[in-house]
Amino acid sequence: MATNCDFSRSSLLSEQYQREMELIAVALQEESQDEREERLSLVAQSWALTSACFHSQLETSDVQSYSPVALARP
Repeated sequence: MATNCDFSRSSLLSEQYQREMELIAVALQEESQDEREERLSLVAQSWALTSACFHSQLETSDVQSYSPVALARP
């Protein structure tokens, strides 16, 4: 019975995904070259910011994870 429920949910999610992808495809076809360039520029800017934040968090978490160890040693 759980399998039928999982299948139904999966089927509904698949249908929802398909509808949303169709809407996106139509919107992309209708956008102008200027809109496309602006969108790509925003994606590039956000990617750079996301990468910088991610690397900053990695560096911060590395320092935090090693600090207690360093303090515990005599």
